Order: sequence, then C-alpha cells, then structure tokens
Amino acid sequence: METPIKEKELPIEELEKLGLYKDGALTLQDGDIAALLAGRRTELRSLYNLEMDGFKISQLDAKLSLSRGENGKIGLKIHPIYNEVQAHPLLDEKETKQLLSGKLDKISKTFDDKGIERKLIIEYDEQTKEFVSYYPYQVEVPFKVNGEILNESQKKAFQNGEIVELEDGTRLRHSATDSKGVKSDAKRLIFSVLFDGGLSYLVMRGLRHLANNGDLQKEGYTKGYNQALADMMLGKPDREQDMTVGDHQAHSINSQHSRGYGRTGSR
Repeated sequence: METPIKEKELPIEELEKLGLYKDGALTLQDGDIAALLAGRRTELRSLYNLEMDGFKISQLDAKLSLSRGENGKIGLKIHPIYNEVQAHPLLDEKETKQLLSGKLDKISKTFDDKGIERKLIIEYDEQTKEFVSYYPYQVEVPFKVNGEILNESQKKAFQNGEIVELEDGTRLRHSATDSKGVKSDAKRLIFSVLFDGGLSYLVMRGLRHLANNGDLQKEGYTKGYNQALADMMLGKPDREQDMTVGDHQAHSINSQHSRGYGRTGSR
C-alpha cells in the first residue's frame, strides 16, 4: 500500500534522540510505524530520559506524528498529554463542548485560505486533550471494504469522517485521532486499495468501536469479510495486476450476485 511518507524519509536523528531508533532499527511497533508513514498519529506511548530545550524529562507520555514541511523535509511532532484542553481557533464555544462531550464525533468547518475556500474536519483527541484537523481531499479511500466496492457517495462520506454502512451491515468511519485511521462497529475489516495496477489487501484487526454508547462491538466475521479473506488467501480467477478497475467492478458484482446478494447501496 502506497503511503504519503516513505520509510527512507523517516527523521532517523530525531527518532534516535527519543530512543526510538537503536542499533540500526526502529523500536516502534509495526502499527505505530504504519501510522507514521500514513501521516497519522501513533498510539500513546511512554518516552524516557529525554533532553528537550535544556530540560531533562524522566518520562513523557505522548503520541507521535510526521509532517512534511514546505521544503519537502519530514519532521517529527510530539503530542503530549495536556493538563487543559487546547482550544481550536475555528471552533466556537458550543462546537467545542459538543466535541468534548462526545455528542459529535467531528465538525466540518470552511475557511478562507488566501482567496480559496477550504474545508476542514475537526475531531477531539481525548487522550491528549487537543483537537485534530484534516483536509478531506487528503484522506485515502479504500477501493473496497470487505469485498464491497465503495460508491462515490460512500467515498465522499468516508473522507468527511461520516459513517459508511456496507451491505453486510458493517459500519465504519475515518478517524484522524486513531492510529489505524478508522473506527468501526466491527473488530476487523479488510481494505482493498488500488496499487500499481492491481489490488493490495490490508487486514485490519483490533479496531476501536465507533460508538461510545455501551453497545457491544461485533467480531466482524460477516459474509463480506469472510469472502474478502478468501479472495485474498486464494486469489481471484484473473491475476489482480492484469485486471482494470472495470474488471474489478464487474467481477465484484458477479461474485456478490453468486453469493445471494446484490449491491443495492448503503442502508
């Protein structure tokens, strides 16, 4: 799966100062490395014996992220746990309270950027007590989820952090505050993304629940998930790299009809 940041671009010197690069290897977990390369935040982790701005810190609990500067160079950002909520300049008092209370998962704002109207999605990270924002157009949308091709409406909803419901009943949404970039009412999903003319599969397990109302999270072994897993393990009738987007769509529709359900859109 192609990522906006390549592993060779990692700021090794900065990571080394934090004790996250030793003896020629990263000491981060695979999930955190994937999050960094995708431009997301890592899970909350403890950093020890740091020296920053002339101060010695025995322990700092923080999340990490990478960003590309105007010169194209990748820099490391540290997101510590703040004592107080860090205000966002685009949010008013009511919107801030709605995100803090969990009444809303995200808020969409538009603003003028040198004569260009920009749209920004804002979420609240309750672990670090700060607001996280992103541009919808920068969100990579999977071609398929659990074997189902996302339509244009679903793609737009995913980019805007809105809930997408699949035909197998699974619900999910993009989340900028989550290291995996997605939350779902199922513990597992299979993403299919177009890469180098073929499909690349990404099995996502241990997903956080998108609901905070006490409802139990489903295991996620739906018909769609199981079929997508079989497709990934056993392969398709045609070689993936030889199939066009149209071929994938036609094959997916035929395959879904053969399993007894059709693509009638989200419910």
